[in-house]
Amino acid sequence: MRLRRHEIHQRINGNLKIEFAKQAVSSHSGLELFKRYFRIINLNSRIRSAFQAHEFSGDYAVTDYILVFIALWITGGRRLRHVAFLADDPLVKRLCGLSSIPCDRSISRWLGQFTNDSLQALVTLNSEIVEEKLKELDLARITLDFDGTVLSCGNKVQWAFRGYNPHKRFAKSYYPLMCHIAQTGHFLTVKNRPGNIHDSTGALAVIRDSVDQVKKLLPGVVVEVRLDAAFFTNEIVGYLNRAKVEYVVKMPMWKWTGIKDDINATGYWHHSNDELSWAKKSVFLKKWNREVEVICYRKKISEKPGGTVGHQMNLFSPDDGIYEYFVLHTNKNIDPRNLSEFYNGRCAMEHQLAEIKGEFGFDAVPTRHYQGNSAHQQISVLAYNLVRNFQLDSGIAKKRPATAKRTNIFELESLKTIRFELVNAAGRIVNVAGTKILRLNQNFARKGRYEKIITGIERLAA
Repeated sequence: MRLRRHEIHQRINGNLKIEFAKQAVSSHSGLELFKRYFRIINLNSRIRSAFQAHEFSGDYAVTDYILVFIALWITGGRRLRHVAFLADDPLVKRLCGLSSIPCDRSISRWLGQFTNDSLQALVTLNSEIVEEKLKELDLARITLDFDGTVLSCGNKVQWAFRGYNPHKRFAKSYYPLMCHIAQTGHFLTVKNRPGNIHDSTGALAVIRDSVDQVKKLLPGVVVEVRLDAAFFTNEIVGYLNRAKVEYVVKMPMWKWTGIKDDINATGYWHHSNDELSWAKKSVFLKKWNREVEVICYRKKISEKPGGTVGHQMNLFSPDDGIYEYFVLHTNKNIDPRNLSEFYNGRCAMEHQLAEIKGEFGFDAVPTRHYQGNSAHQQISVLAYNLVRNFQLDSGIAKKRPATAKRTNIFELESLKTIRFELVNAAGRIVNVAGTKILRLNQNFARKGRYEKIITGIERLAA
């Protein structure tokens, strides 16, 4: 049925008068769902238990500050000064269990009190959150992806140095190393590092600790590791072989490897499909004083007679304009046609890195203190992992079919989507017959989502 013109438009004669007044109105009604979830998993008591041996000065407890950070990121804030815009929201106060929210300067001073020991408490807390979910899922394989990411800093930030920074070439930066679990999307480990080091610096210790942690947690599980060319070192590859960890690592096309000459000398290539072909090679590395088995791939990038010259950087020559080349080294017993798909699955980590940096404030550097900024990164990872667990436990995550790329086994939503559909909904707290009720505007799409999540949380509590 067609609508009449007066049923479509309305007449507006002037501007609305704007007033500010204290009232029980919230712009973030969906925080109540997270409040219920955090109560069920005993998040507050876990934080208190993790920090019971560490003392911090100030009027607020560690639990208060961590929950303020979580509320800040879930509602869409990024920087400490954004806390002021949430200070009078009743559901933000309810989530944090506070009648007044600490200011940005108090939070900055609190971060500056962190030491190596108290930072380790955050690391342990985050590990427990991830470990519980891995135990519950009882997976046969755990695939770990390792990569570094650049965080631009100010000139006066402690332990920030100029290094490889693709977006701000001359800015000082941090270069944290991340361990990502492909099956669930969790970040198991984050190790903050100065920005002037190579990606493989200190990586062996992080890889060893992460692998040992997974093996201890899940005895008998098959651990897989995927690494890019920056981690192609004799120490890392040797450890993975000794530890009997399945791995695939990209070989850099540096001159000392001699792989360029082997590729040019290849007469026959096995075809995986119309675009990709491969050939097995045995390369003697003088620096390692041993031979390694590699699989060379070439991917067709142009049908033009002269090709597309300059597609592949000179560092990764050969570049003939028709094919681009890459080389993988692995100890997995897998068909070369599937190996490239498996390795390419690590690219999913880039999506999670983009989300944690864009939605959870991971790339913000709130203080000048190295330990304080490292603590901020750990809290960001903790909040990210809690939101992943919230989706898994509430039942809104859907199972995905398994693929050769070995990526996430669940279809999880980004925080941006959760924020739009669930969190950022206006609501009023009303008192009806002595009972407080959060009343939202009637919206059937949102109502269905809320009811499904509430049912999932209640089932988790039962």
